[in-house]
Amino acid sequence: MENENLSLSNEEFQKLRSFVLRSIGVNLSDAKRALVISRLSKHIRKKGLHSFTQYINIVEQNEQEKEKLFNLITTNVTNFFREVHHFHFLTNEFIPSLMTKQGKVVRVWSAACSSGEEPYSIAMTLESALGKTNMDYKILASDVNTEMLQKAKAGIYRHEEVKGISYDHLKTFFKLGQGENKGLFKIKENVQKKIVFQRINLVGNERYPIKNKLDIIFCRNVFIYFSKETQKYLLDRFYEQLSPGGILILGHSESIANHPNKWRLIHKTIYKKI
Repeated sequence: MENENLSLSNEEFQKLRSFVLRSIGVNLSDAKRALVISRLSKHIRKKGLHSFTQYINIVEQNEQEKEKLFNLITTNVTNFFREVHHFHFLTNEFIPSLMTKQGKVVRVWSAACSSGEEPYSIAMTLESALGKTNMDYKILASDVNTEMLQKAKAGIYRHEEVKGISYDHLKTFFKLGQGENKGLFKIKENVQKKIVFQRINLVGNERYPIKNKLDIIFCRNVFIYFSKETQKYLLDRFYEQLSPGGILILGHSESIANHPNKWRLIHKTIYKKI
């Protein structure tokens, strides 16, 4: 039957699991097996294939299929101003600490930006916090999922997706759709132009496309998918990208342990580079 899921043997699952872990660092636990079957079966059948083995053989040789695989298996749960205490910290503590550095450009990396809600929340926060100062900001927003990046770059959201945004922010930073676009909200160009969207594989061997040292890295709810070894690898790379005193912001269930000489906890899931 067209809608039936394909069977996935232990050998096939381990092979796929190993490939994904090696490629993007995501650890597909046994609990994710049913999710892998449900998300991939339809796509495999659509390609005229009849087994996971056939599909794995193609994925290992085809960059386009590899990208599609990562799009299908990565989880993207996000919303505007998620974990709002992070944005309050930027507004009330971190940005004021930079006010003596007149003319400074605040550089931020949203390292797992999904469909764009996080980098746009950061942009709205910085626009408001910097106000009429002569300081500016730039944001790099990246993800491994190219479909999510396309949505993020478009900056268009449905009414139910912007519910976490205040009326003042909606009025200031979004354009309200008219006619056939009624019920849609598009981020304004003056905010969007401050953000560069780019596909980056965090655990790839290539250098990150970052020339200047960063002040802030958001990498929230990503470490939970990585092994301890991969987490340490990422922390070392993030440490090198941050300016002295720069901050790394993790998700609500994530923490940095056993790195006392490099990171200091300064707020809930916010770490300062020592």
